[in-house]
Formats: sequence, structure tokens, C-alpha cells
Amino acid sequence: MRRIHLIRADGSQRRLDPAPGTPEHWRAQLSRRHPGVGRALAACAVIVLMTNLLLLAPQLLDLVTHQPLWADRFPPFLSPSDLPAWANTVLTITAGLAGIERALTFRHHRLLDAETDGIES
Repeated sequence: MRRIHLIRADGSQRRLDPAPGTPEHWRAQLSRRHPGVGRALAACAVIVLMTNLLLLAPQLLDLVTHQPLWADRFPPFLSPSDLPAWANTVLTITAGLAGIERALTFRHHRLLDAETDGIES
């Protein structure tokens, strides 16, 4: 969900704010009360997602292309990065947290949030 608008019968629109007591409301209040902290969280989320895109995507492609279904038909892809399991785990967890932060602020970018593209309600 990117944003919510109420469209009245007369055609006028009003953006709906998050309901009190929800995580989205808490995140909006944090940004209003401490704009610097809100911007820092948003910037960190983008940096984490870009880092994950650069480091984890090639490793995932390497894993998939070495499966028999793919490897029998095409040459396998060799990832330029080979991180230890603990680093992959940390990157995956931070990517999940960054995704949650972006969802709470109703932010969306086609490349960074590719896993949610195509999900329509």
C-alpha cells in the first residue's frame, strides 16, 4: 500500500492518516517529533536495501542457476561475492527490518521494493 485517500461522493479527496495505536501512526509521530531521526531511519533503510540488492541478489542467482533444472540447460552463474553464513543472515534480517520501515512510512520504489510489486488487493 502506498497511500490511502478517501474519495467523497462529490469527488473531493482527503489523505487518510494512520489510525492511532498502529505501527504506522507511531512511525509518523516519530518523524513529526524528530524529523532528523526519521530521515536517518529512511536513509539507512535505503542503504540496507541497496546493499542487499548488490550482495544477496548475485548469491541467490548463483544458487538458483546451480540447480539441476537450470544447470542442465544453461551455464551456471558464478557470484562475485561469497559471504559467510552469518553475514548473509545479518543482511537478510536487516533487509526485513528495512522493508518494514519502508512499509510503515508508505514508501515504495520499483527496484528497491521489487518483492512487493504485483501484489494488489
